[in-house]
Amino acid sequence: MFIGNRTEINSIKVRQGAYLYSLGKYQEAKVIYEQLYNESETLEEQYSLFTNLGATYLKLGQSNKYISFQLRALDQEIEKYTTRLKIYRNLFIYYSSINDINTALNYIEKAREVAIDSQDTSELALINSYLGTFYWNNYKDAEKAMANLNSASQILSPEKNYETYIDLLVEKGTILSKIDSLSEARQTFQNVKQLTLSRSDTPDYLDAVVNLTAIDLKQNRITEAAKNLEDIQLYSLENMDFQLSVKYQTVKSNYFSLSGNDRAAIDNLLPVIDQVIDRAKNNTDTQEGYWSVDDEYLDAFELIVELLIDNNRSPEALEILDRLKTINDATLYNSPLVKAAKLTEEELAEEKKLNQRIHSLRKKYLNATQEERFQINTQIDRISAARNQILADVNLDKEEPLPPIWSIQRSLNDDELLLHFTEVGTKLYVSYLTSSQIRIKFYTFDKQRQALFSQIGDNLASGNTNLLELYRLHEILDLKDIPNQIKQISVVPDNYLYRIPLEVLPTEKPDSPISFGSTRYLIEDYHFRYFTSLKEFDSNRRTFSASTETDFSGFAISDFQNFKGTNLPSLPYATVETNNITNVLSSFNNKKIFTGDAATKDIFKQKVGTSRLVHVATHSEVSEKDPLFSTIYLKNSSDSDTLQSDQALYAYELFDTPLNSEFIMLNSCNSGSGSYIQGSGIMGISRALRYAGAKSLALNLWSVNDKVASEFATDFYDLLNEGETKSEAIRQAKLNQLKRANANPHFWGAYMMIGNPSPVTNKSTNAGLMFSLLALTGLLAGFITYRKEESA
Repeated sequence: MFIGNRTEINSIKVRQGAYLYSLGKYQEAKVIYEQLYNESETLEEQYSLFTNLGATYLKLGQSNKYISFQLRALDQEIEKYTTRLKIYRNLFIYYSSINDINTALNYIEKAREVAIDSQDTSELALINSYLGTFYWNNYKDAEKAMANLNSASQILSPEKNYETYIDLLVEKGTILSKIDSLSEARQTFQNVKQLTLSRSDTPDYLDAVVNLTAIDLKQNRITEAAKNLEDIQLYSLENMDFQLSVKYQTVKSNYFSLSGNDRAAIDNLLPVIDQVIDRAKNNTDTQEGYWSVDDEYLDAFELIVELLIDNNRSPEALEILDRLKTINDATLYNSPLVKAAKLTEEELAEEKKLNQRIHSLRKKYLNATQEERFQINTQIDRISAARNQILADVNLDKEEPLPPIWSIQRSLNDDELLLHFTEVGTKLYVSYLTSSQIRIKFYTFDKQRQALFSQIGDNLASGNTNLLELYRLHEILDLKDIPNQIKQISVVPDNYLYRIPLEVLPTEKPDSPISFGSTRYLIEDYHFRYFTSLKEFDSNRRTFSASTETDFSGFAISDFQNFKGTNLPSLPYATVETNNITNVLSSFNNKKIFTGDAATKDIFKQKVGTSRLVHVATHSEVSEKDPLFSTIYLKNSSDSDTLQSDQALYAYELFDTPLNSEFIMLNSCNSGSGSYIQGSGIMGISRALRYAGAKSLALNLWSVNDKVASEFATDFYDLLNEGETKSEAIRQAKLNQLKRANANPHFWGAYMMIGNPSPVTNKSTNAGLMFSLLALTGLLAGFITYRKEESA
């Protein structure tokens, strides 16, 4: 029997690990890579596993282990400078991904120093190219981006570094076009066009011509644009990748529109939008819980929404804006980590193969004729059905169609307004929906406006609330124009507006930034409810009922001294709060509480699936990078040597726990890092828990005083116990804090309830009704007495 030498065996194991990794079996891949790493006989063998093993740590949410792994490697004697460069690049990419910009720049600067010392000009150019893209993507800082890209282009040459050089020119041309330096952008893409012609490089040639056409249209050079479009038609468009195909179709629709044919523009672009959204929803390459929107897609979305609104087709525009919100829901359950927990290797491999086939057909569809599109779409439907069957067998196919907009309007009461927000590129679309009207407006949402929204959120979260800033937001969103008959406002937020509950906004201009007590807020005039999409709004307006083993389960941890690798402050009121809630829920009989060492991950996973109401008072972290790794800190059933990762309940761990919970409240603080929960993170943990089956979720958007949090939660559950809806209980608890405690919105505005707002019990019998019943009883008794006397 041939066994093979050690090198061959290790090579087979590496390929096996890579295969498992590609299927999303990260835990299994990690086991193989760690075994190889531990058995390595030389440093070079260990370094060869850096990328593989480090990637699995990140995919499993073990970022601390990943960083420790990289830094430990830097402490070793590394003979190859390229290995040190790789580690610095890894750290730069990681810290960039979590928005720790200063640390990221520190490591890329170290990489630059190594490249200079080693006189590796190609590596230095690559680093400058990274920085150029970094400054543009993160800051839209064209000056710094272009400075770094120009430095890189001076080092590279088309003769020696053709592919990298072309990519660099395309990046430069794209940035110049975005900042309307159109003459420079035109010259850059002309250079790309000439270079690609000399190399017979058709894909990059078409890229240059599509971009030149877009510039022509920006400059209203319609005739030149038409010639370029004719030129493109001479080539096989199968050479275009999907992103470029989308851009080409967007440019073509823009040409139709500028030529006075909006109908042709819309008819051409609508199928493209469908393909983009469907492709994004079913993208098995998505490694995170959020969809990263490419510029090509943003341009397509902006154009189609603008065309539909201008042509009095607002319902279709609103439907597309809402479909953008549901992409992240789909990418969540399409995450390899989620699927790998439920599918076998054979099912994963088959699902991946089918998905790759669908992606290939979608690309082909974009550039096909009408006759060809019908046939291709039939193939897509057939393959999608086979793929969906694999997912449906393990309850991963969560897609539900959005009802017609008119149907949603019909469900609105006459006194109800639905505010729907969608961020698309540098625009914020606000849809105002009533039972009789749809109005869609867009506002410029450039970096300055985004910075304003972010600052308002930060100040509100830190307690430095500025009422004049909040009122400015009230004006920006035109909330002063709310019709007089409106009493109920249902909100579908997006990004920054998950951090700023609308009810904290002043109705009139405040006397000063801190005149909290004399200011009137929207919460005093309106009843608010929150949803993540129109689909959720439609499905969660109905009353929810289910049979559960336990009525209420409460979890509380006050002491965090034994939590390894953390610096979590104590929460002395957490246990008091949970006990108080148990007492006020007099309408419920079967109540369980788990405090201190009893509040374990295992017990939580058992009870969260069988409890109608779940309350959690502990520390938590919302992952901005990936909602699957949003965490709730709980005790572990094992001994005191528990690792930090064993004390954090990751959101993805709940996917194997089908929830039947009507309501979950996370009354928790962040981990003490000082950072504030961002909008996407709130949406992320909400999606993760509701995906698992929770019908509604309440959580604090920022850390609040432990005592205030305890009082608020007790007040809220007391109102729930009296029969108030969840959204009204949140509102009344906020009003109580506003009027009786501290009027600063930082203290009373932190909580948001997302999802089904229906009550959890019937309204308590009030005093008036009791009086009426007593009076009726008295009259009945008197009548009986009277009849007896009469008969006698």
